[in-house]
Amino acid sequence: MSGYLALYLVFAAVVSLVIGLLVVKLNLPAPRIVIPAIIIFILSPVLAGYVYLVYFDALPETVVPDVVGLTKAGAAARLEEAELKVRDGGEVYQLNFRPGTVVTQRPEAGRRVKVGRAVTLMVSSGRQKVTAPDLIGKPFSQAAKMIDAAELKLGEIRRENNPDLTEGTVLAQEPLPGEMVDLGRGIDLLISTTGIVTEETE
Repeated sequence: MSGYLALYLVFAAVVSLVIGLLVVKLNLPAPRIVIPAIIIFILSPVLAGYVYLVYFDALPETVVPDVVGLTKAGAAARLEEAELKVRDGGEVYQLNFRPGTVVTQRPEAGRRVKVGRAVTLMVSSGRQKVTAPDLIGKPFSQAAKMIDAAELKLGEIRRENNPDLTEGTVLAQEPLPGEMVDLGRGIDLLISTTGIVTEETE
């Protein structure tokens, strides 16, 4: 406060000196016009300081709680208890967080902020989705590489006797080609064989 007062006094002195010189040198209008202008210039920092002290600096502080890992509703309730607001920061894929839970917060937990400050929350969108590749008609070895490249896994493998096709040709798949599936999901295959089919699956 003392620093602000010192700056104000310097400002008032400089403004008064400059305006006084202008009045003398330039024969400015009558004092009834100049004097109010001087008063406005001198009082403006006082008014600015008053607004700052009353509406900003006087606000109490609170500590930002840790809401990472909570649902968005739970995080909002926790922030409301701390007299803070919630700002939506959107969604992001995060494998280690359940869908709908808070992944990051800004400001971070533990910081002291003014009451009423908004905390930006980014929420997990769940598991990342990828497109199931088209494996039908492909040799099993090629299909396996395509599954791996798509960051998916081999699921159940069944065989069907079909002497007209090359051994190991993919006849069907589940999920179907083009379907959006969770990253890391298994792809079930039905492949051809020229041998005897048993009930066993791989």
